[in-house]
Amino acid sequence: MPDAYRSQFARILALGFGMTVAMWAVGYVAMMRPGLVVGEALFALTLACLVLGGVVAGRSSHTRSDAVKTGLQAGVLSAVLNLLIIGSLIGGDSTAERLMSFGIWSGGALGVSMGLAALGAAVAWRGGQAIDASRGNWYHRFACVSAVTVFLLLITGGLVTGHEAGLAVPDWPNTFGHNMLLYPLEEMVGDEGVYYEHAHRLYGMLVGVASMVLAVTLILFDRRAWLRRMGFYVLLMVCYQGLLGGLRVTGHLTLSADPDEMIPNTILAVVHGVFGQVVFAAIVAIAAFTSTTWLSSRPSTAKLSAGSDRSMSLALVVMLIVQLALGALYRHLRRDAGDPMEHIHWLYVHIFLAAIVTALAIFVGGRLWAFNKDQPILPRLGKAMVHTVGFQLLLGILALISVIAARSVDGISIFEVTMTTMHQATGALLLALAALAMLWIRRLLVEP
Repeated sequence: MPDAYRSQFARILALGFGMTVAMWAVGYVAMMRPGLVVGEALFALTLACLVLGGVVAGRSSHTRSDAVKTGLQAGVLSAVLNLLIIGSLIGGDSTAERLMSFGIWSGGALGVSMGLAALGAAVAWRGGQAIDASRGNWYHRFACVSAVTVFLLLITGGLVTGHEAGLAVPDWPNTFGHNMLLYPLEEMVGDEGVYYEHAHRLYGMLVGVASMVLAVTLILFDRRAWLRRMGFYVLLMVCYQGLLGGLRVTGHLTLSADPDEMIPNTILAVVHGVFGQVVFAAIVAIAAFTSTTWLSSRPSTAKLSAGSDRSMSLALVVMLIVQLALGALYRHLRRDAGDPMEHIHWLYVHIFLAAIVTALAIFVGGRLWAFNKDQPILPRLGKAMVHTVGFQLLLGILALISVIAARSVDGISIFEVTMTTMHQATGALLLALAALAMLWIRRLLVEP
C-alpha cells in the first residue's frame, strides 16, 4: 500500500475510533443520571464529539473536498462502531418491527455521524494554512486512542468493583438471557448495578474491536516482525482478559457439596483487575514503538548510569505490578467479607510496599528528569512519573480515609467509590509510565 493511502487509512482509523471513544465516555457519564438536565446536556455533547472529530480532519487536510471526504469516512467508521450499542435501542414485538427499528436507528446514526463530522471538517478547513496529513503519524495516534479505550475500560471496571456490581448480571456471555449487544437500554438503566456491569461489558467489546484492528493493521503497515507478533499477542491478551471477566461471573469456589453454599471466585476477580492494567501498559508500549521518535534515526546517548537506569526501571515495573495485585486483593476480599477490617493484613502490606514503590518511582523519575536534557522525551517522562506518584500517594491516603469512614455508613458512599476508583486508575497510569520509561531508556541510553 502506498504511503499516502496508508496515512489516509490510519487517519480515518484514528479519527473514527477517537470520536467513538469520546462519545462513549460522555454518554457513560450521561447515563448515570438519565432524564436530568445534566444528563441531557451531556447527551448533546456526544454529538459535539463528532463535530470536533471533523474539525481535526479539516485542520489536517490539503483541500476542502479532502476534508469533507475524510470527515464522511471517519463518520461512517464511528457509526459502524456505535452499532455495538444501537442494538440496545431496538424495539418491536415481531421480527419485522425489530428489523425496521434497527434500520431506523442505524440509518439515523450513519446520517448524523457523517453529516456532523463532514460539517466540522468543512468549517475547520484553513485553506493555505492546512497541515499536510501525511506529516502526522496517524497510526501512532490510533494506537494512542486504543490505549485510551483500555484506560476507560479500567475506570468502568473500577466503578463496577466500587459499586459491588460485579455479579449484578448473573449470566455470561448473555445478559439476563439476551444477547449482550441486544440487552434493552431501559432495563440497563433501571438498575444501577446492572448498568455499571453491562456498560463495562460493552466497553470490553469496543476494546476487543480496537485491539483486533490494531493487530491486523500492524501486520499490514509495519515491517518489524517482532512488533507484528506483539500486536497478535496483545489481541490474545485482550481475549483472555474478557474470558477472565466472564469466568468471574460464572466461576465459583464450592465450599461443600451443597450447590447453594458457594462464594464468588475472588481470585479470578483479582487476576482480571491486575491483568487488565498489564494489557493497558502493553498497548501503551505499542504506541511508543509506532511513534515518530522511536522510528527515527535519533542516536542513543552514552551514559555510565545507563545500566543501572535499566535495572531500576525494570524493578519499578515489577514492583508496581505486585503493588497493584496487593491493592486488588484487599479490595475484593474486603468487599466479599463486607467489613473493611477483614483481611486488613493485606492493606498493611500494600501500605508498606507503597513507601518503597514511591521512593523508587521518585528516584527513577527524578534521574530521568534531571540528567537527560539531550533526550527530551526522558525528562518529560520523569516529570510525569514524579507528579503522578505524588498524586497517587494523595489518592491512597484519601482512599484509606474513605474505607475507614465506610464502617459508619450504611450502603456505599460516593466518596469511597470515587477515591478507590481514582486510586486504581492512577495506579494503572503509573504502571504505563514506568513501562514507557523502561522502554525509552533502552532505546535512548547505552553504556559507553
